[in-house]
Amino acid sequence: MSAGLYPRRPPAARWATTVLGLALCQVTAVQAQGLGVASLGATGGLTIPSAYVLGSGDLALSLGNYQDPKFGKLDRQRNFSMGIGLLPRVELFGRFAEYSNRFAISPGAFNLTGGISDISANLKWQLPIELRGLPRLAVGATDIGGGAVLFSSKYAVASDEYGPLRWSLGYARGKPALGQAKGAKALDGVFGGAEFKLGSSRATLLAETDGTQRHAGLRYYSEVLPWLGDAQLVGTLQRSFGATNLAGRAADATSFNVSLIVPLGTADKTRQARVDADAKPLPSLAPMVQAGAAPATGVMVATAQDRLDDLARALRATGLDRVRVGTLGDQLVVEYENHRYLHNEADALGVVLGLAAEYAPAGTVRAHAITRKAGLVVSETSVEVAAYRSFLRDGDAARVQDTLGFGRLPGYAAVQWAAGEAGAGRRRTWLRMELKPLLNYTLGTEYGAFDYSLAAQVRSTVGLWKGAEVYADVVQRLAHSDNVEPGRVFASSLHRNGLKTVALQQSFWLGPRLFTSVGAGRYNYDDRGAEGESIMFLPWNDDTLHLKGSYMRHQADVLPRIEEAYAASYRWRFNPQTWIEAGYQQYTDRSTGPALTFTRWFSDVAVQLFARKGGNNTFVGLELSLPLGPRQAMGAGPLQITGTPRYAQSIRTRLTTGGNTGNFVDDAAVRPVNLNYKPEVELLNSGRIAPDYIKSQVQRMRESFYLYAREKIN
Repeated sequence: MSAGLYPRRPPAARWATTVLGLALCQVTAVQAQGLGVASLGATGGLTIPSAYVLGSGDLALSLGNYQDPKFGKLDRQRNFSMGIGLLPRVELFGRFAEYSNRFAISPGAFNLTGGISDISANLKWQLPIELRGLPRLAVGATDIGGGAVLFSSKYAVASDEYGPLRWSLGYARGKPALGQAKGAKALDGVFGGAEFKLGSSRATLLAETDGTQRHAGLRYYSEVLPWLGDAQLVGTLQRSFGATNLAGRAADATSFNVSLIVPLGTADKTRQARVDADAKPLPSLAPMVQAGAAPATGVMVATAQDRLDDLARALRATGLDRVRVGTLGDQLVVEYENHRYLHNEADALGVVLGLAAEYAPAGTVRAHAITRKAGLVVSETSVEVAAYRSFLRDGDAARVQDTLGFGRLPGYAAVQWAAGEAGAGRRRTWLRMELKPLLNYTLGTEYGAFDYSLAAQVRSTVGLWKGAEVYADVVQRLAHSDNVEPGRVFASSLHRNGLKTVALQQSFWLGPRLFTSVGAGRYNYDDRGAEGESIMFLPWNDDTLHLKGSYMRHQADVLPRIEEAYAASYRWRFNPQTWIEAGYQQYTDRSTGPALTFTRWFSDVAVQLFARKGGNNTFVGLELSLPLGPRQAMGAGPLQITGTPRYAQSIRTRLTTGGNTGNFVDDAAVRPVNLNYKPEVELLNSGRIAPDYIKSQVQRMRESFYLYAREKIN
């Protein structure tokens, strides 16, 4: 055959045969632990996806400079991606790719230098097939939806490991960039690759083909880093071989990629193992002295009042506020208010129930914890004392979960509160200050890769009467890009210094299952108005109904302008970690339409996918929310300074249709009602107060006791 009939690079089929041949070699070494992230935004090799996926709750952050040469020769190549193991066997990646010849231009000027600035989403599903001798199988798609589609493909891939060898083989159907017949395709045809572990090191060698060009590289997996939340760093250096541009000219290049893989949650078994390995053990259980029993000769026995005094002192020493203890027959009752353990109310509950069980007076059968916020009862939890004391020692959660109880304490009015300070419920915090960052940004526009305005917000809150608080928000701008300067293209994103909000908020229960919080005051610098939310807890399950709204009258214009936004929704709790919420909204731009959100909780981090339709516009996006600040913040005192229990940042894109083809930046379009005071965050543990959720947190409660309260036991 004439050599001229074939390209210089080996055909993909020849590479696939090589990969399969290597896979059949029987070896005994162990593959390096961990997963790498391919440049296209998926777990895999250098440029190709594998059939492996991120573990549920694992977050992958990556940056690199690989660029497919078929997109032209450009001076700047940058790839950023963020992936999440959204569900078991399902990973979702977002990718921002910028390939450009950007150079210094006047701020706000339109960039006419050419290149690519693209945001895309990638999804991969590992099939639930696990048979001996069968490799892992997955299907996926890249560059889903959006406006200008540049990296779109659909693929199926198989992967497996044999000793130190990990291999992948798949097939993809790619679409030409921008739908042009001769446009570049990111992943198309047969692809495959192999990764080989180098001896006992944590380094691997990789070789692969993406169907059009070959790649080889070196990858290193770090050890798990406990100081970084058990994260793992993965670094990759790679080189392309036989790469050509669309004109057929050689375009081999060297590139790198660095990934950080962070588990967002902590498994119950891990929490239990850490406590058992590191914590100072409690004394072995002795039979509890029955109430009224005579002490042994010469033995000093603490009275019930002594035990209650010790319990109240220990609770105050852990930083809780408005502590009050008492008894109701054979039940121990503890009231408290928590503004110290802001990641999760389960931490405070673990401290309270642990200390209550250990300090319970003789004859106590159950401990009842009453959680207050702004002096208002928001949840009540009880447990059998003997079961909880055993649980603190052996970590066996089954029995203690069976003894957990929820709901109002019958006969609360008859509680005998302890004498003196222990039963006073004295308030120790008079002013709370919360520090929170604010970020407005645009990503991947024709004017700049990333334009932003960063500010700090300080919220000062003073409690008044039961359920009432007055708060003020002050904003100070910290930094911003040139394009958000006044008069520039994104000037509306520039944060404004000064007093943003001062308002009075009143929260209350309208019956045992209807919680309402309303506020009135000055909002958004120049608005006068009111806002509020009502939440109905359904009696037959943990689902909730939500009604929220805001009415603002803007004062700065010559003619006052009214902004109204309302929402009604139903939240279905599939399980304590997975919520689906559907409803109908009037958005801030007065458009109306349905909204759907899917929320997954990984410990205290929430990942939310949303779709909102208002008029002719439909936006889809992702929001990531998490606490900012230490798990144990500043304790109760006259002044209490903390981080924020919930910081949320989102990214969204407009879905293009035949009648709406432009994915233009429009910050004001289809924005849902955004309450300045979020009752679920401020008072209801970000919506995580249902009984099934509390039951799922018992290992965390045990962990928090040993971390923050164990030393308070004599």
